[in-house]
Amino acid sequence: MIDTAAYWVRAEGAMRGRRYEEALGQLRRLIQVVDRIDFEYEEWLRSLHECLRTLGLDAQAATCAAYLGATQSPPGGVFEHLVEAARAGDPAAARSLRLRAIYLSRAGLHDVAARWFAAAGMSIQQTIELERAGRHADAAAMWQRLIDGGRLGERPYELALAKINLALCRLRMDRPEARAALLEATTAIEQVADRFEGEGLRERSFDCYQLLARLGVETGAFENVAEGYVNSIRILKDDGLRLDALRLYEAFVVLARRAGEHHAVATILREAAEYCWRNGLPYGDDLCWRSADAWVKAGEEALVARYPQQMVESAFIAAASGYGAVRAFSSVAEVYRRLLLLDPQGRSAAKYRRLLARLGQQPADAPKPVPVPEFLKQVPDYEEVWYVDLAEWELDGDPACVAAGIMADRRFPDFIRRHALLLVLGIEEASAGDPPALQEIVTRLRSIRAYPVISVLEHMYHRGDAELRAVVAEALGSLRFKRSFGLLGQAVRSDDASVREAATRALGGLFFPHAFDPLRKLFDARDLRHDQPLREAVLSAIGRINSIDALEFLCERLREGQEPFADMAADAIARLSNAELVPYLKQQVELVPAAHRPTLEDVAQRLVQNAS
Repeated sequence: MIDTAAYWVRAEGAMRGRRYEEALGQLRRLIQVVDRIDFEYEEWLRSLHECLRTLGLDAQAATCAAYLGATQSPPGGVFEHLVEAARAGDPAAARSLRLRAIYLSRAGLHDVAARWFAAAGMSIQQTIELERAGRHADAAAMWQRLIDGGRLGERPYELALAKINLALCRLRMDRPEARAALLEATTAIEQVADRFEGEGLRERSFDCYQLLARLGVETGAFENVAEGYVNSIRILKDDGLRLDALRLYEAFVVLARRAGEHHAVATILREAAEYCWRNGLPYGDDLCWRSADAWVKAGEEALVARYPQQMVESAFIAAASGYGAVRAFSSVAEVYRRLLLLDPQGRSAAKYRRLLARLGQQPADAPKPVPVPEFLKQVPDYEEVWYVDLAEWELDGDPACVAAGIMADRRFPDFIRRHALLLVLGIEEASAGDPPALQEIVTRLRSIRAYPVISVLEHMYHRGDAELRAVVAEALGSLRFKRSFGLLGQAVRSDDASVREAATRALGGLFFPHAFDPLRKLFDARDLRHDQPLREAVLSAIGRINSIDALEFLCERLREGQEPFADMAADAIARLSNAELVPYLKQQVELVPAAHRPTLEDVAQRLVQNAS
């Protein structure tokens, strides 16, 4: 720990005495302390910005200003000077063009940012900014050139994204060719989704299905919304992400209701209810009740629209069934009364009268069920992958540009933005001399701990020697994202022992709900050179996930009895802390060897006591 108060006093004194070089050294040390409250850290950074600007270090000053939220365009003449220097072969000027374009984009100055991206030779970023600036005709022309130019010929995913963006531009312009473009884009993204899923890249397939849903929302095509959400939910359910799946069910309901698809609303809610019942979530009755309400609404809409009576009757019967499932008997009675009004002398009228008589004059309802929490009903705000993934491809793993995008984006937590700031400043500071060592860049990327840095690490891994690949592999252990497993899956199969060992250590730190499926696949793999150390690391990580799937996996190891995995599984079970696992622990007691049953019973008892 450094004495920040002493450094700050020295920096202030040096600045008052106009000794800016001296102050700069003190301030550079201060901003390394990233765990300070906002006003203190930003006070240091404003002083650093002043020193850098006074000393003519404009690129670094612009970086500090971007972190602090500057929204002004650079002063006159800066753009022309940087363009001229970049054309003359100055790499620092070329980098500054790229970084400032990113800062302008994050500041919301999209028209200006498009000009800077164009000068930096970043045509995809330029086109995205044109779209965001509302210049759809210019953006459409750029997307068309990108599609026709051959750059994306071997990149089916990126090509599909470009086609989606072109189609949506034409739709916003109300062009006659928009419908054909949308059909082509839809087909392209469906094909890519199928390919990703066939390759086991379900997270990439998930992105594709969310794109389909987004297309449906933008174009008013509910069939695309339905296809996108049905498949997205299926992927989340397969991965055991119960709350994420429920959140998407709720988002699907919102979109179906907006589209006036009341039958779909009722069906979705009933499917969500059954999912909750099967998986021990307490919201099944609430969802079933809401499904019944939706069936009533569907029946009313069908009645107003003068649909065949059989359709109206079917909707009301489904509503009565749903209310009955949650013991809402007064609502059941009300539905039967409405059915009688449809055709008092019909074939089913006598049956409805008998059912009403059985319910009595004032049937009682069960207590209202536990409602789905409001936070699960909010429509998720997913990343704009149709832009983000194309921009990532164009950045080609540039650490400064990726870090700059994180640093200037206030959606990221401050400590992440501060580590990104330090990386950008470090690269810019070294531009006049020796560049920072690649291992130093990896260390800083590891500290950022944001999803976009994985793309940088992937590029560094594939371009580096064995020493760098080992450093990259170990860094991935700090990035708890499913995408990390793609590169680690390659690293554990490396010809170099140091890379394999680093990847094994990294896997031991990747324990989070999304991690279970890729971890299990690695445990089951039989094409690995150092099988036992890897499987031990994987089992250790799974043992810390605290999910139903993880518990079942650990109990399988107990049943197999293979050492050291059985003992490791028993130790992991003894450390479980999720009270939701109690029913599953009790189920497993009779299914594991007798020697391990006391462990499961003790853990279940402890979790019950802790929850009470």
